[in-house]
Amino acid sequence: MSEVSLNGITKYYGGYLALPEMNLTIEKGQFVTLLGPSGCGKTTTLRIIAGLETPSSGDLHLSGRCVFSDTTHKNIPPEKRGLGFIFQSYALWPNMTVERNITLALRQAKMPKPEIAERLKQALHKVQLEGLHDRYPSELSGGQQQRVAVARLIAARNGILLMDEPLSNLDAVLRTEMRAELKRLSRELKATTVYVTHDQVEALTMSDLIVVMNNGRIQQAGTPYEIYHHPANLFVAEFIGDPKVNLFDATATWRDGMLRISGEGVDFQAADCEYTGGAVRVAVRPEHLRIQTSPREGGIEARIDVVQPTGSQTIVSLDLAGQRVTALVAQFRESWRQDRVWLDFDPAHAMVFDASSQENIRRPMDAQNSIAAE
Repeated sequence: MSEVSLNGITKYYGGYLALPEMNLTIEKGQFVTLLGPSGCGKTTTLRIIAGLETPSSGDLHLSGRCVFSDTTHKNIPPEKRGLGFIFQSYALWPNMTVERNITLALRQAKMPKPEIAERLKQALHKVQLEGLHDRYPSELSGGQQQRVAVARLIAARNGILLMDEPLSNLDAVLRTEMRAELKRLSRELKATTVYVTHDQVEALTMSDLIVVMNNGRIQQAGTPYEIYHHPANLFVAEFIGDPKVNLFDATATWRDGMLRISGEGVDFQAADCEYTGGAVRVAVRPEHLRIQTSPREGGIEARIDVVQPTGSQTIVSLDLAGQRVTALVAQFRESWRQDRVWLDFDPAHAMVFDASSQENIRRPMDAQNSIAAE
């Protein structure tokens, strides 16, 4: 039985359709990330699951229980849905200590004091806040405040956790630490987690399932591997990946029983495409673009423009016949000893999209079946 199920969920704000019909099923124990640009509907979806927004139509089930239905006019309030929630703004009571912020809901539920004390102790230990139970939020750093919000979830032990961009206010180092903490929390609690972010790194590193959204619609739902290596359409391919994919305009034609992809900077056969032919766009990720220092068969001449070392890798911007392309080199380079180079790539790593529909027309034989979602 699924843990979270949205069936035909829509949301209007006046005459504006913010969330077209959505169908999404999340299995028990999954860590699912709703990923997309600002305004894509991911936070609206999360708030609908939480009960903070009322859908315009559809049905919503949590742990097999119907919590909203437009046909039966059922709408269970947020506090009775058995959910844990972490907000971007932490949502701590400023006039309460860390201890009170963590245990308030437990006290309201009239839980026995010994059990409250034990849950508080375990929660503070897991987020490394022992000894800070008597402090107020204003006496804590931003990272510590976020840990209090996490501790509140741990103490509540909810089966379904909702997280709305909880790490966006933290510095880079603390974000990395907290990503691991939240993933560990979800695993240890065996909780079903729905996580909202626009940060693709968070999505790729934390998720069992990523749901990429745009304009209120699900573009693709799949594992991090599927989303990154086999994007369903050009939007997903461009949104996922840093640096972004390199795009080449090309034409697909059938020659001697094989589909040939040809254009400026690309020329290869694609036997794994079901396509009648026409204009296509070829996407190659920067790590698959190879820089050669001497001419090679199939190599395209380019010129080094900007070299940006990031530590273990170097981002290299190049000029390819007036087109800007990016390569990612697995080493630290502050400069390139020559301006003139040659580029090539393994065609097996090229993604091919129909120029009109922008759908991925290439399906590698070893690809797992994508998880269907509308």
